[in-house]
Amino acid sequence: MSEIEIHLYGRLRKLANNAGPTDDSTIKLGWEEDETIADLVEKRLNLSFDEIGEIFVNFNPIILHQMIIPEGARIALFEAGMYLLCGGQHMKGHGFITKKLNENEVNYY
Repeated sequence: MSEIEIHLYGRLRKLANNAGPTDDSTIKLGWEEDETIADLVEKRLNLSFDEIGEIFVNFNPIILHQMIIPEGARIALFEAGMYLLCGGQHMKGHGFITKKLNENEVNYY
């Protein structure tokens, strides 16, 4: 069975066993065919999108929460209000990172 690897940042690190400030806080879950980011966040991780700021899948910022998670994906979840420094701010300035429009989608800054 294939896995997905979820990297957690900020207060979301509490979901990992290795949740210290200097730890690489990751969890591995089995990959599920046709699972969306929304399914993963809300059903498997029991989180609300109000708790999450930026989301990256395979090092790319995502636009839609209904995106299907690819097999073997690396997902990064940053808590809401956690600002990405330097490169993150640069990406926001160029429209690569987005803000939430409604429950299922986001739009460019």
